[in-house]
Amino acid sequence: MLSFSPYAQISQVPGNQVVDVIHYLFFRWGFVPTFRADNGAPFGDPSRQSISPLNLYLIGLGIRVKLNPPRSPIKNAKVERNQGTTSRWACPSLCSNYVQLQQKLDEVMVDQRQNYPTKTCQGKTRAEKYPALLNNPQRFHPNDFQVQRVYQFLSKGSWKRKVSAQGVVSILGSDLQVGFKYRATTVTATFDPITVQWIFKNDRGDLLKSCKPPNLDEKTILSFSSKCQRTSGNL
Repeated sequence: MLSFSPYAQISQVPGNQVVDVIHYLFFRWGFVPTFRADNGAPFGDPSRQSISPLNLYLIGLGIRVKLNPPRSPIKNAKVERNQGTTSRWACPSLCSNYVQLQQKLDEVMVDQRQNYPTKTCQGKTRAEKYPALLNNPQRFHPNDFQVQRVYQFLSKGSWKRKVSAQGVVSILGSDLQVGFKYRATTVTATFDPITVQWIFKNDRGDLLKSCKPPNLDEKTILSFSSKCQRTSGNL
């Protein structure tokens, strides 16, 4: 029996488990309209050439996902410092299993939130400074997912893609046929939120083809939160 998590990196954790934790935190502490995360999986894509399934799911809930630039932990300095403090207080190396570690983490969180006054809170604890947080002021409703939010988000971007020798381009996990005659050329892909189609144009702006994505319907995006799949899966 493994004492601690069998996953060495968060990118290896099944996507539905990541979603479950996010839901728990939102139910416990309230809805958060902006979500900052590392550039890598499961929230981002280090190449910046795609958008993770988890990111699209959060966008559908009305959450703006802000990704840190690659190798720039200073952009999320408060969280990084908090993780260091939590690690020092909880002493994971002294815990014999994950149950004991979780108990220590729970104790540390209570101490940090309710028993530890800080200068930034003018000598008060965080709970004293922000008492409304304990009452969950912004209720979270997972049924508030709206696929149109995803479509509107995608419509604001554009992606350069090179057409393969088979006339295919890959975008957001889908291989789409643009046309054999356009092989080895570079096309620009944009998304039409009204027709729900990818629009491909050449460098002169001429329309080459429009394609219906097979994986951007509401059912497929929502299935990410209920199926046991890894966050590296295609969407």
